[in-house]
Amino acid sequence: MFYSIGTMKEHIHYLIKIKNHLNTHWGDWFDGLTITKTADGNTILSGVIVDQAALHSVFKKIRDLGLTIISVNPQEKGE
Repeated sequence: MFYSIGTMKEHIHYLIKIKNHLNTHWGDWFDGLTITKTADGNTILSGVIVDQAALHSVFKKIRDLGLTIISVNPQEKGE
């Protein structure tokens, strides 16, 4: 399926689960994403990401820290 630029979704709230706990002092590094430690020993990065370029920037930062992504879940409005 192809989308024109005008129909692409932007400003989507994401939940990005990464392996192991991440110290909350990394919050500034992730440009305002919320860092939540989970009971299963992992971390959720959550917040609004404005577009695909910004999402890939977050992925790059996760990679640069040597972290492992477990899941990436966009949340539609109302979820």
